Amino acid sequence: MFIEWQVQVWRVGAFRMIKDGSFILLDYVATVKETNEVFATTKEEEAKKAGIYRAGGEYEPQLLVIGSGWFPKGLEEGLVGHDKGEKLMVELTPDKAYGHRDPSKIRSYPIRKFRSEETRLQPGARVEIDGKLGVVRSIGAGRVQVDFNPPLAGKTLVYAVDIIGVIDEPASRVMALLHRRMPSVPADKLKVKVSGSSVTIEVPNEAFLIEGLQIIKRALFNDVTGFIADVNEVVFVENYVKEKKAETEPVEQKPPPELAPQVGSQIQSASASAEKGAQAR
Repeated sequence: MFIEWQVQVWRVGAFRMIKDGSFILLDYVATVKETNEVFATTKEEEAKKAGIYRAGGEYEPQLLVIGSGWFPKGLEEGLVGHDKGEKLMVELTPDKAYGHRDPSKIRSYPIRKFRSEETRLQPGARVEIDGKLGVVRSIGAGRVQVDFNPPLAGKTLVYAVDIIGVIDEPASRVMALLHRRMPSVPADKLKVKVSGSSVTIEVPNEAFLIEGLQIIKRALFNDVTGFIADVNEVVFVENYVKEKKAETEPVEQKPPPELAPQVGSQIQSASASAEKGAQAR
């Protein structure tokens, strides 16, 4: 979903030439040239058509900082020199994408090494060995062949890109970095102040229970100080406010039932009975 602050930042403004360090927002559909298979996209409908849709995924324009390494090198280079509003087709050869396939990264292991994973061990399954992720290529004769090459290694990639905008203002850059790290937090809850070399970020209540919040804050510090010139301090402010208990209206007390008349009549009855008894004696 295209968040409101992004609309405000990029709706107007002069065209800006993209260069090293530029903050840009882009939509894209990425395919493998040889097969025309879509492997990544920011567009929900395209993901559904390609069969790669993930429920709960973030389908919206994505932030790319030129030089960050978040995307393949060739894509960053292909965007330099262009402006917001342009639509591009950027082709990436393997050396500009995920590299060429390396036969030395295909290893064979005895199947007993995978005892805990036998129930799901099959060609195409992703496994972790000695801290490295790989893909099972084949199983036979008591051995498992695992490929540690990146899945897209050796492939030529094509990115159909729509450059939505370029961000220059420092506070907006911080907001973009925040949204990238905490996409589930509503944009109107994010508060940022830039003062000289210091940035203050007020962490909203909605973020307090995010798993790994301390790691996210450290990553944000690295992002902000690494990509925004002259900033060397990031202050995170967390406010905890005690909730007021809801005031309840006093319950109206009903008066007890009037017993006096009954008591009086009982006394009168008792007196009358006593008088009759006395007369009888």
